[in-house]
Amino acid sequence: MSGTYAALGFLGAWVGYGMALSGDWRPTAEALTAAAGFRVQSIEIQGLAESDSTEIVDRIDVTAQSSLMMLDVERARQRVAEIPWVSDVSVKKLYPHRIVVSLNERLPFALWQDDGRLKVVDRTGAVMSETILARHTALPLVVGTGANARAEEAVDLMASAPSIRSRVRAAVLVAERRWNLVTVEGVEIRLPEEDPKAALARVAQLQATKRLLDRDIVAVDVRAADKLFVRLSDAAAEQRKEMNKARMPKKRGTDT
Repeated sequence: MSGTYAALGFLGAWVGYGMALSGDWRPTAEALTAAAGFRVQSIEIQGLAESDSTEIVDRIDVTAQSSLMMLDVERARQRVAEIPWVSDVSVKKLYPHRIVVSLNERLPFALWQDDGRLKVVDRTGAVMSETILARHTALPLVVGTGANARAEEAVDLMASAPSIRSRVRAAVLVAERRWNLVTVEGVEIRLPEEDPKAALARVAQLQATKRLLDRDIVAVDVRAADKLFVRLSDAAAEQRKEMNKARMPKKRGTDT
């Protein structure tokens, strides 16, 4: 019998060697270990809120015939980590037939508009998605080149004037140096590079006392610390021009 066992062992080793050379060993090992009770039966995903569970399962790349023993968890982890919504992830095997994926997601913080396209970004400005869902429409909007990297600064600026926050639609980064705020009515509030919060507080005070933003204007410029410039709409400017004409005294004719 010992000779028979030795022959079978030699034959098995020779077959295994041949399979290794041909590259066919993995499917065979997959089938054998799956049949032995290690077939993947469930994938549990923990910490899921924004990411697509289908995409996560696809990146783990298992089928109903896959063996848990043959799963490369590091490769699966790296593939899941490539999903923009995912900030950190671990993939574990729980024998005999479970895969557990634990992840931390990036949180959507703002919408960034650049070159006419909208993207969802996190607090650091990293792009998470170019698909805007209904739940993202209430996010603060920042506009312009480099505005995504300064989204937290823009949101903090807008929040510094709570009395008019609901009227501010977007923060626009100008020349990557300073901010303009745009109201839902289309009024542009031009802020200075230095201490924009103090300038915005002036606008909030004028709104409280003079209803500045309710007037027929298109821009408020508070970049100068001791001055304020207001640009009227075309209709308001024309009306003001006509009123000034009416107020001017008419010249009396002279006898010749």
